[in-house]
Amino acid sequence: MEIGEPESVRSAVSGCVRAAGLAERGSLDFVTLDEALTPPAVSVPVRGAAQSRLNPVTALAHVAPRTTSIGLVATATVTGLEPFHVSKALATLDHVSAGRAGWCVRVAGGAEEARLLGERPDRDLSELCEEAAEFTEVVALLWDSWEDGAEIRDAATGRFLDRTKIRAVNHKGRYFRVKGPGIVPRPPQGHPVTAVRITSEQELALAARADLVFGRLERLAGARPRLRSGTRTIADLFVDRRGLPAGRWAWGTGSAFETGGVGEFADFLQRHAETGPVDGFRLVFAEVGTELARFVDEAVPELRRRGLVTPWREECRSFREHLGLPHRAPNSLVP
Repeated sequence: MEIGEPESVRSAVSGCVRAAGLAERGSLDFVTLDEALTPPAVSVPVRGAAQSRLNPVTALAHVAPRTTSIGLVATATVTGLEPFHVSKALATLDHVSAGRAGWCVRVAGGAEEARLLGERPDRDLSELCEEAAEFTEVVALLWDSWEDGAEIRDAATGRFLDRTKIRAVNHKGRYFRVKGPGIVPRPPQGHPVTAVRITSEQELALAARADLVFGRLERLAGARPRLRSGTRTIADLFVDRRGLPAGRWAWGTGSAFETGGVGEFADFLQRHAETGPVDGFRLVFAEVGTELARFVDEAVPELRRRGLVTPWREECRSFREHLGLPHRAPNSLVP
């Protein structure tokens, strides 16, 4: 579920905490916080998709200790950044959340964002996605530069870590040259869950590395055969009940919306759960501040009755495990 951000900057972080708490109470699997780089006056968000002016990783680090059983997926616009800094921030989020972190890799396209970043405006989307794919590779290598158990923390001997379990990265690619290692111990999940939102053909190469792929239903249906085995596909489902009477909802995966009560909405989700081309939906509310609470109170009881939403299992040790992935990603630098 995309939690968005309230209009007031002062209340933005508390609004994220409130929304994540409601989503957790509703047994939703994860929340996402998107990112926009363009100023509010020129930003035109997709219908129903709020874009954050906060740093999503930092905001969700504040949310993490105030939640216990929901994934926290922060969008990171990687264009113009260095893998070292992003790997450090995301590793920190995974530690703070006890293994519930994820990140959605985003490239900055368009002349307006290029000017803000000091980027060359003539770089096309294919090149940006190729750079982002190498970026995610380097981030994973920096996480893997610490073996599990590298931290000793023995006050009696004054030893903090075992240097034999810290490895240099020594990456030399087309876009990045990174020696490493990272400076934050390996995240609890090994690799926080990696997501990509695809809006074009060029982003499919980047999505090939992802654990989660977001996007419009029809695009995901066409892309699924080209994704790696085990990748979860999550379609954006826009929900808007503005102007509707109590008990009525409007929802859609594109420009066309259906309208009905909780039963009809549950029927829609159940049909797709049984025969649809995607693994699930990411709810994007037109007004998350008011609609999420109503959704949790009105719709979630019926969805629970049908088994369409289920609580986080007590034995589940990480967001990755909750998604059916290995609890910890393997370390590519350990023989």
